Amino acid sequence: MNKTYTYQHSLPSLPVPSLNSTKEKLQEWIAPLVSEAQFMDTTAEIERFFSFGGEAEMLQQKLHEWDDAQSGSWLAPLWNDLYLQHRDSLPVTSNFNVLLQPNEEADLSVVEIAGKVSTLVAEFYHSIVDETLEPVMQRGQPLDMSQYKSMFRSMRIPRSTCDDFYLAELSKVDNYVVLIYKNRFYKISVTDMTGMILDQQLLAEAIEDTVFSDDTEAENVSIFTAAEREVAAEVYDELISSEVNVNTLNTIADALVVISIDEDSEHAEDAIKNVMLHPTNKYFDKTIQIAITKQGQIGFNVEHSAVDGTSMASVIHYISKQLAGEQVPNNISGEHPTIEQQLWDVTDQLKERLEQIGNDYVERAHQYALLPKLFTDFGAEQIKALNISPDAFFHIALQLAQYRTYGEFKSVYEPVSVRFFAEGRTECARATSMEKRYVVEAIESGQESNDRLYALLQMASDAHAKRIGECQRGLGIERHLYGLEQMYYRYGEELGIEKLPAIFTDKGYKTLRHDFISTSGMPYENAMYRMFAPVTEDGHGLAYFLTDDMISINISSFLHNEINGNLLKNNLIEALQQLRMIALTEQAFEIA
Repeated sequence: MNKTYTYQHSLPSLPVPSLNSTKEKLQEWIAPLVSEAQFMDTTAEIERFFSFGGEAEMLQQKLHEWDDAQSGSWLAPLWNDLYLQHRDSLPVTSNFNVLLQPNEEADLSVVEIAGKVSTLVAEFYHSIVDETLEPVMQRGQPLDMSQYKSMFRSMRIPRSTCDDFYLAELSKVDNYVVLIYKNRFYKISVTDMTGMILDQQLLAEAIEDTVFSDDTEAENVSIFTAAEREVAAEVYDELISSEVNVNTLNTIADALVVISIDEDSEHAEDAIKNVMLHPTNKYFDKTIQIAITKQGQIGFNVEHSAVDGTSMASVIHYISKQLAGEQVPNNISGEHPTIEQQLWDVTDQLKERLEQIGNDYVERAHQYALLPKLFTDFGAEQIKALNISPDAFFHIALQLAQYRTYGEFKSVYEPVSVRFFAEGRTECARATSMEKRYVVEAIESGQESNDRLYALLQMASDAHAKRIGECQRGLGIERHLYGLEQMYYRYGEELGIEKLPAIFTDKGYKTLRHDFISTSGMPYENAMYRMFAPVTEDGHGLAYFLTDDMISINISSFLHNEINGNLLKNNLIEALQQLRMIALTEQAFEIA
């Protein structure tokens, strides 16, 4: 067995793409989104920026120097700043959420699930500490595993201007989870002083006897983690003036995870919304927060600054797999769990402020429409049989749906993991392309033959796969251009560049960067729904994943855009069916 970090030090560094490569792709990616006149203006601006001896060359040289000075990825410190300097409310702008399929075979109570999840979290964490977790491979190549050290016993801390990120040292001794019930916080031990994991049944019994025996509703102090970050920082500073609060905040930070009890969700559609947006029993700054509904469903609310969806998939896969089967006790401690309620010391003035924060947050949360849908007509297996990439198929359908909803082609954000590189996070492959535009225009014209439509489908699929592959190899354009822009902010004066290069404010470039539909297609084991908020006021969030036999479609919109959100969802379902029929018709013709 390979140890968790066997390949970590042999992973290549994230490359700095060449200026020529980025220049060509920038023009190619903008082309389907703007008018011919705007494309000519933007092309002229691109030519100026990338001219011989121009601004791009000076900034590129600085970016290479920056790269040489880093011990890891050149992007990592810039990316960390981007997340931690984000000043808006985390649950509605940054955190992402996953809801598992209900486990109908396992007849477990809420407390039994809480006990079992606590031990599973400890087991997974121990596999990281002991380096027994198998390194993740993709197509025979190892992926970066650095994020795994930041998943547990970690927390974002609100500070003015730029947040901090707390990460405890790895240790198996005296670990615990924090469980929130009726806004009361409980520290629950899950390992003993020797590092052995406690018995899940004893944990469940202790939770039942100690936590669930008290129905008193407490003050919702942790609502401050849902506020805009400057407000959260002010409340945090006020809280830490009390030793009682310092102890509670430190306890939350050092907990493996937070477990949230959701008493309000009646069904899955409620649950995914409440995992994401519900204001009670939450601590949105915690890296991993696991919600358990009264129906026994399990959801994850993940703070995004240190963890991406691809790495989080391993945790979700492990917990869902182990929950579905019988857990075999192995070196289980006989020690009885200790449960300690954590207290808050809150002045009347702060109580009033927390109440106002809660009211403001609830009002804001009500501005979102969350539209989950399970499409069960077919899934990835049948799409592959059509000789089309499943992800490409979905995004071609999305372009068709978007055009039918809005009557134009808009920019679509699609993150691509770059974990083939050390400290790799994500690149962005803008999913709107000329090849997809050709498909949409041909279908909408109603004048093209079926074989022509199928040929265009395959061309668009190939182009999509090529763009994804280039991004996976670190040769996308958005992170590169972001790096060049950051070099201006850090070294522009030194380089004699007096103002931000015009390319970064160009209308065509800003159109490309406008995340009208922000997508993420990461699949999760045994997942039912996945949700995150829209990035732009006029657009949508779209979390999707394809399993062998179904597609989970999860659209988020601002409430004022809910009608278009529902229309987009319906148009997407119709487009999926229509594209499949085009491919099936062509295949039937070829066989005949």
